[in-house]
Amino acid sequence: MPTVKQAIQAAPVRGSLAAVLSWRTLVLAGVLGLAFALVWPSVRVYLDQRAEIADLAAERDAARTEVDDLDAQLARWNDSAFVVAQARERLAYVFPGETPYRVVDPEFARPVAEGSLDAVRAGDTVIDDEPWYDTMWASIAEAGAEPKAPMRPPTSPLQAPQTDVQPSAAPIELGG
Repeated sequence: MPTVKQAIQAAPVRGSLAAVLSWRTLVLAGVLGLAFALVWPSVRVYLDQRAEIADLAAERDAARTEVDDLDAQLARWNDSAFVVAQARERLAYVFPGETPYRVVDPEFARPVAEGSLDAVRAGDTVIDDEPWYDTMWASIAEAGAEPKAPMRPPTSPLQAPQTDVQPSAAPIELGG
């Protein structure tokens, strides 16, 4: 009978990469990587859809709140006392026999341009009885005429040209 010699193999060194990575470990890592690659897209889509559902629920709640506010406003407008109060406040309507007063803060009063509709309302301008086209033609002729006062050149490039015409005091409108 033949004698069998035992082959002695050297044991792998503990802590080495070869000892840790056996073929079973590599197969297990490959299976786990494949499972992650297959499952992750579905998980990501699920999480994205959950976030979108939460955004849509918040948008729905905001729209529901706005509808409730608009319904409350509509209910207020169905009340005749509210309509009367709004007409008095917004449109300055008064009942027959009442005298309306408007108090204007002088800080907010603005000057009235001569010939404007506000000046006519204030009584500062007399309306001519000539037709509108005659007034327009006179305005065009006046705009195309030679300037009455000579223009002085500006002293700096950023300064606008000035005329020798003295500014006139414009009437001030005290109402809106």
